[in-house]
Amino acid sequence: MVGYPSIPRTRLAGVLLTLVGVIVVSPDSVLIRLINADIWTILMCRSLLGAVGLLVISVVMEKPIGLKGFRRIGIPGLALSASYVGCTMCFVYAVTHTTVANALVIMSISPVLGALMSRVVLGEPVGGRTWLGATVILLGLIIIFRNSLNSDSINGDVAALGAAFLLATKFVIVRGSKEISMVPAVVIGCLLTGLIAAPMASPLSLTPQGFLFALLLGLVLVPLGTTMTTLGPRYLLVPESGLIMLVEVLLAPLWAWLVIREVPSDQTLVGGIVILLALIFVFSGAFRRFRSGPLAD
Repeated sequence: MVGYPSIPRTRLAGVLLTLVGVIVVSPDSVLIRLINADIWTILMCRSLLGAVGLLVISVVMEKPIGLKGFRRIGIPGLALSASYVGCTMCFVYAVTHTTVANALVIMSISPVLGALMSRVVLGEPVGGRTWLGATVILLGLIIIFRNSLNSDSINGDVAALGAAFLLATKFVIVRGSKEISMVPAVVIGCLLTGLIAAPMASPLSLTPQGFLFALLLGLVLVPLGTTMTTLGPRYLLVPESGLIMLVEVLLAPLWAWLVIREVPSDQTLVGGIVILLALIFVFSGAFRRFRSGPLAD
């Protein structure tokens, strides 16, 4: 693996990396709100600081990302960088234009999307559970979107749906390129996002408190969480990594309620429960087959 120490290729390693990464990044949505700035300023700070944080992590781990690491990512890495740019923009827009619960619940469908995409791209099996779960998930989305149609949050909900598709794409690319560290691709994605946002950003408008929140988000949460959730899925099937990602769907709205007192609507709760139950149903079979031995390719 380029850029980081060797990690045992076991499902257990993948589970631990992915789970800790999700927990670390779970306050992301709330910090975006607390920064209290326009979307371009948030994107620039989150992304450029995130790129710096990722490079610092590589140095601390005594395996700096060199030019060879960037060259090795190839076309899949560039595709991941592009999906990262789009996903980040959609995510930040969603969090600032709808409730945290709406954004995260809608984005939680990415595991099912990833499973369906992995069937086409990687040839990984997709059972009847996935198709049934996808149908139920569609029902949950209808419940949520029906409540948003006549409100200003509809744009944020649509952006969250776009982020879900792009996040699923990231899962599939990482899984399909498990012999190569895709952290350099994420660094490129961060830099591109920051550079795209920079001309429209107003960093001097940040308050001292907002600046501190931006530092915490960009230099700590984003690089740590992104590194772990990029490396972890390399040792898991797409459905397995997707199920672990559901932890953020539970934690992020909890952070929003505790910190900014945001309470999700009844329709979001109902639709969210429908979606979460469907996802658990879809991927419960994968975890029953869980073993800490090497992952069969």
